[in-house]
Amino acid sequence: MMQKVMLLFIGIFIFLFTACREEGKECWIEAEQFEQLGGWSVDAQFIDQMGSAYLLAHGLGEPVKSATTMVDFPSTGKYYVWVRTKDWSPYPIGPGKFSLSINGRNLSTILGQDGNMQWHWEFGGEVNISNKIKVEIGIHDLSGFEGRIDAIYFSTNQTPPPSEKNALAVFRKKKLNISDKPQSAGIFDLVVVGGGISGMCTAIQAARYGLKVALIQNRPVLGGNNSSEVRIPLNGDMSKNLYPQLGSIVKEIATEVTSENASPEAYGDRKKLELIQREKNISLYLSTHVSAVRCVNEQISEVIAQNIITHEELSFKAPLFVDCTGDGNLGYLAGAMYKMGRESFGETQEPKAPLEADNLTMGTTNHWFAELQEKESIFPECPWAVQFQPGYYSNNKSSAWYWETGFYEDKVMDAEFVRDYNFRVNYGHWAFLKNYKKEENARWKLKWMAYIAGKRESRRLVGDILLSELDIEKDTIYPDACVTTTWGIDLHYPDPKNTQYYPRKEFWGVADHNRDFPPYHIPYRCFYSKNVSNMFMAGRNISVTHIVLGTVRVMNTCGMMGEVVGKAAFLCKKYNCQPRDIYEKHLQELISLFK
Repeated sequence: MMQKVMLLFIGIFIFLFTACREEGKECWIEAEQFEQLGGWSVDAQFIDQMGSAYLLAHGLGEPVKSATTMVDFPSTGKYYVWVRTKDWSPYPIGPGKFSLSINGRNLSTILGQDGNMQWHWEFGGEVNISNKIKVEIGIHDLSGFEGRIDAIYFSTNQTPPPSEKNALAVFRKKKLNISDKPQSAGIFDLVVVGGGISGMCTAIQAARYGLKVALIQNRPVLGGNNSSEVRIPLNGDMSKNLYPQLGSIVKEIATEVTSENASPEAYGDRKKLELIQREKNISLYLSTHVSAVRCVNEQISEVIAQNIITHEELSFKAPLFVDCTGDGNLGYLAGAMYKMGRESFGETQEPKAPLEADNLTMGTTNHWFAELQEKESIFPECPWAVQFQPGYYSNNKSSAWYWETGFYEDKVMDAEFVRDYNFRVNYGHWAFLKNYKKEENARWKLKWMAYIAGKRESRRLVGDILLSELDIEKDTIYPDACVTTTWGIDLHYPDPKNTQYYPRKEFWGVADHNRDFPPYHIPYRCFYSKNVSNMFMAGRNISVTHIVLGTVRVMNTCGMMGEVVGKAAFLCKKYNCQPRDIYEKHLQELISLFK
């Protein structure tokens, strides 16, 4: 029922906000609120960095169908047009070009290729509005290569909206008539932020113990990396668990898919949605992004989340919260202690740790694949993309695990740059095969590429135990041992040969994968924050070193973490206590729930 309510909520506000907001003689239009999106995709991955979801022309080199909407202007007359966009790969001329039309007449300015790689307001020209009622606005992709648009601003003066992030956020809310006071979504027993495998398992487990749960997911589908948007199969052997009962919910969620090249249906988006909808104690909020946190005495009191389409804000209150975002976003906003990059040997004494700490993290992947077709096809040369050469290229017709970038980039703050570099690599590779290896690739056509990035590593939140390689090497048995990881210590680094050709801009990785240890049991104390007393975490953002992340990060293991957290949350409610109290006062009862 809640799912139906939230979809209705979205639909109502799209209807309200696709009309221009009046103030004087101005008109503000959010691109993601267009009535007909055509072939454009709503991209909401980078709200924290640039302030909004936006429309992306993800056409694999073929222009996507135009987006259109109808608006009412406050008055007739001349308007100056400003468009928030960016030139994502400007050399020699940016590929993401597009144009605007007013009532079918194209403006002369070609947008998205002015050389500015930051989100900014680009002047789109002047337009005369002769009939202010039901004016059709069109966005027309001209390349199929990732043009992007956030908002359009029509004004009778020549001053663009502010560019600074905070000032723009205030300006945007005013134009959308968004209240400064969020609407209450309700009071819950547990708020789970993040709808990947770990978040789903947390929510389901807690709900089955009778907790009233809010599950907040900032995508329109559930599953995270295991969704049709990213297409990573589940990994991790659950047959060797210390507690065989753990993993039962993971198995309910799982599909049989084992390939990144499988169809979108194979990833079971509908199955995941229906599984959550059957849980009467779960209120599901899709396309909802947590953007602010309020804390009192080192406890989260409420989170504020915005709908990624309407920008309307909701407030969620609960005694307990769980960070299943992968990036540790909830913990970061709450001021939780966290780590990022590699710890030094001096800090951890781990055999695999570098002598000095650095910012290297495992790379981010955007999977893609091509199909063999009956007819020949062409693909344009892409001088703005990464350039391959006869002495160093790949014959791959699909990506694999080692197609990853951003080893030395901040996977959170520079997330859009990392994703876009994947685009540049993938398109450059395909352009090379189609134009310089024509005969063997004439009938191959690029079929699919993820525009949602699949991350392996970013922030790791610090708990009461920071699990290290020494724990695994010595087979340390903690009294709160619970989730069993069977994956090896699988760490990814830039391929040395790739580094020779593309220093500090690598896009192929190698794996240092140590499988020479028995299954290891992760302690419960890795699953709650050291300094935010009512926050759990489950997934790849738990309390481990960079080295140990290599073994705990696979999704079957992450799902079992969620099951443990759901059980612990039940005991927290039962005893009106905090996550740490479960270890200190109720550990044996928690363990009994695993059996």
